[in-house]
Amino acid sequence: MVLMQCRGTDSGAVPASQRIRPETCWTQTPYERFSNSYGDRLPPWRLDQFAAKAERERYVGAPKNRPADCFGKADAERWVPFDAQGGKVYPGGPNGCAGTAPEATQIGSLNLPSNTTYATTSSNGRGSAVFNVRAGSSNASLGCSDKIDCTLVAIPIMGISCDVDASGLPGNENPDPADVKAAADKCTAKGKYDAGQNAQPGVVSDAAVTGSLWWSGSNWRNRITFPLEFAPSGAVCDITSSGGQSMFGSELMTQAFDQWSPIFCLDPARTPVKQVQTGEPQARNLYSTGAIDAALVSRIPAETPLSRPTVKAPVGATGFAVTFTVDDENGRAVQQLNLTPRLLAKLMTLSYPAIYAVKGSYQALSDNPINIAADPEFQALNPSVPDDIGTQSAATLLSLSSDSDVMWALTSYINADPDARAWLDGKPDPWGMKVNPNYKGINLPTETWSSLDDFKPVSIYRPGVNDCLYQNPVPYLPLVAAPLTRLSYIALAMQFSIAQSQVVCSLPSFIPGSTDGAKMVALGRQTPGFRFMLGVTSLADAERYEISEASLQTHVDGSARQDLSSIDGRTFVAPSPTSLRAAVSELRPDTDAGVWTYNYAKALSTKSTAEAYPGMLLVYAALPTDGLDKPVAKAYADWLRYVVTKGQNPGEDLGELPPGYVPITEANGMAGLLDYSLRAADAVEAQQGEVPPLKPTDTPDGPTPPNDPPSPPPGPGTPPVPGAGGDPPGGPPGGQTPAADPAPGDLVPLGQTLDSTSGLVGLAVPLVLGLALLAGAGAGVVIVRDRIQTRRST
Repeated sequence: MVLMQCRGTDSGAVPASQRIRPETCWTQTPYERFSNSYGDRLPPWRLDQFAAKAERERYVGAPKNRPADCFGKADAERWVPFDAQGGKVYPGGPNGCAGTAPEATQIGSLNLPSNTTYATTSSNGRGSAVFNVRAGSSNASLGCSDKIDCTLVAIPIMGISCDVDASGLPGNENPDPADVKAAADKCTAKGKYDAGQNAQPGVVSDAAVTGSLWWSGSNWRNRITFPLEFAPSGAVCDITSSGGQSMFGSELMTQAFDQWSPIFCLDPARTPVKQVQTGEPQARNLYSTGAIDAALVSRIPAETPLSRPTVKAPVGATGFAVTFTVDDENGRAVQQLNLTPRLLAKLMTLSYPAIYAVKGSYQALSDNPINIAADPEFQALNPSVPDDIGTQSAATLLSLSSDSDVMWALTSYINADPDARAWLDGKPDPWGMKVNPNYKGINLPTETWSSLDDFKPVSIYRPGVNDCLYQNPVPYLPLVAAPLTRLSYIALAMQFSIAQSQVVCSLPSFIPGSTDGAKMVALGRQTPGFRFMLGVTSLADAERYEISEASLQTHVDGSARQDLSSIDGRTFVAPSPTSLRAAVSELRPDTDAGVWTYNYAKALSTKSTAEAYPGMLLVYAALPTDGLDKPVAKAYADWLRYVVTKGQNPGEDLGELPPGYVPITEANGMAGLLDYSLRAADAVEAQQGEVPPLKPTDTPDGPTPPNDPPSPPPGPGTPPVPGAGGDPPGGPPGGQTPAADPAPGDLVPLGQTLDSTSGLVGLAVPLVLGLALLAGAGAGVVIVRDRIQTRRST
């Protein structure tokens, strides 16, 4: 099954210029829309009985003036030019010699990989794939928007319907019968694999039954189409407004800002407030020196000097995820992964040798598993994952090279686990694996993670083996780690399974033996069926791009087996509205810093907190209550009031809170956070230098009432109230009435399509049913934001 995004509508009711054609469908590479044949004038596409006669000529779609870069003609060629929005035509051809759209030109790692998806079905005809819908902001040549209609096209690949005697060829062509017989054999070929068999390296597939001929008449005629509708672009702020105010900081809030910002940009009565994405430590430093007026952070330590009185108003309850793209022994995507803090510590400390050249010569790591897949600890927790993974990306956790509050939270989680901390301090795990000595005793938590290993395996630092490392012999394992500077870059790599380990020597020169321009580059995109990647992303990015999220260990009972011969007594928790809300309920006020803190050590050692997700982070808007001009102060105050009220309404439309966040609402047990943010907004607007105090009794649920005078005993129908001895079992803090289960609209169900008032009910359902039943023509898929959108399709 080939899934594509095409500009136009699949309807006879619109002019021909507005209908989808293979020429208006997007592909990334030239060979997805070009086919040639040497020594054979009758490739399968020329025997396609459902192709128009003009499409069965020897040369179809080629430009009239063939560029010199396109070399000589083959015996038969089929060009499928790309017709871009605006009328420009890109002929393509071999190696794109006649021109390709700019988005199709691979320039370093900046371009998005193709969203064309070649998906296999299981032997019963069912399957699933993730498809990425692109709007004009990420693919201007395709140009999809709220003004330009586009369509998701699913093309079942069932082979070419062959004109076996070539009687329908155009013109006066009279091929030799032996050539026709050979061509018919290729055209009717059924493929090299049995149903359900994995692809094998080196096997040349039969073109007639691969997705390479998606444009042929036999395939195109069976297409199933789904209209795509786009809401106004989230980038509307760049077009409709100038000026406004900025907030620097947390990438955790990027998805929320994408939906909040247009509400302010499209309303002339409001002042736009835009996010400038930076690391939180950098934003804190800029704010503390007075260089900026607003910051988005998850930590402001009491020792951080601030140049003016500042409120820290909660605006987002979200966090980080350890995401994964892993295939099992049958080549199918693993759906669940369990990880312990010690496994994360092993990955981050470069304690897996990654390749046998390192394992055999690096004495300190010689007894360690080659990568995490071969680690007995990982295998005990994830038995469905093969233990013979060969990719070097299985030896690392793709994480941040820049300073970040996410790194502080991740290392706080690792540091709070007794087994992980003991291992970092030098105690081998139960199977004998030891920490990389360069990280032994490392002080955690930290907001900056450094690549400390300096080992160079001399066996591969030789000419002809690795010319790049011979010329520039840098340490090897930091190349395997290859951290990135932004969470969004990690999300992109995880979404498309692009292994970042910089371990391939690229020799761009065509001169034999020349090493001019030699440089180490990334492993690149992994083959489906053989993928293994782990990465740290924001929860909102993971939800938006549907990247699988690992379950993290939260509690170990005293009866749990250290050798993991049984995992009984261990609790693993995935991010969800429930687990995030449970973590938020454990926040406690730090009155000196004016923020709420999470006690990782207590959370991991207490059974009652076992269901709390340890990757939760609260994001604050740090704003001054003195020194701002009145219009600026009002703009920030208005923004703050909106985002903590209407902006907490879950949904995927403009102004709403996207998946990946738990709304800061009373129904979610966060009345105290909401109340403080509203009081903070008043203080910001007043600019009197007053900061609402955060009291020891200010829990997320709200201020805890005093115990004196004592409360009367509860009467019938009255909820119990805690006395001096504490809360009753199972009761909420502060004697509040236990809240009823929130209504569905009060929580963001991570990974689930939401109902909303804009007519976007059950958006994924038509797509799921359409592809499953091959009866979905005309079913609607609505994309509500300008973004790379993913949907799993059955």
